[in-house]
Amino acid sequence: MPVSARMKRTPNCVGICIDEAKNGFKGRVYNCFSKEPQSFNDINEMFYIVEGVMDALNFPAVKTKNRAFKKTSVDFEVKSVDVENKVLEAEELIPADAKNGYVVMVTSRDNVTWQGMIYDKKKDVEFTFNSEVELIRLLK
Repeated sequence: MPVSARMKRTPNCVGICIDEAKNGFKGRVYNCFSKEPQSFNDINEMFYIVEGVMDALNFPAVKTKNRAFKKTSVDFEVKSVDVENKVLEAEELIPADAKNGYVVMVTSRDNVTWQGMIYDKKKDVEFTFNSEVELIRLLK
């Protein structure tokens, strides 16, 4: 079962390649607007990258804002996304040489968490998730 037709139509799909999952996650994130991936060294950086793509597209819209009592700074810089020029299709988001490749489509950002679908290239199956915690479990 290849990437679903719904994922092919949506511009906010990202390809996630997990290169290491033993002592945390390390890997690369691909989006439809750049042929170059952005590397991450932990799961938080991966979430920042994907969130940056969704914020650049303003899709899916954020329904609630994160609140914090203390300002925190992020040492990680997310590359900007040029949403005017789509260069990759959903099927191309996972390189052929990737051992653990996934296409993730976030359908909504309700209650300060993500809901969506994930396609596992290795197992050739699609799953739904209702939170980032469920997404992490599916990436392992």
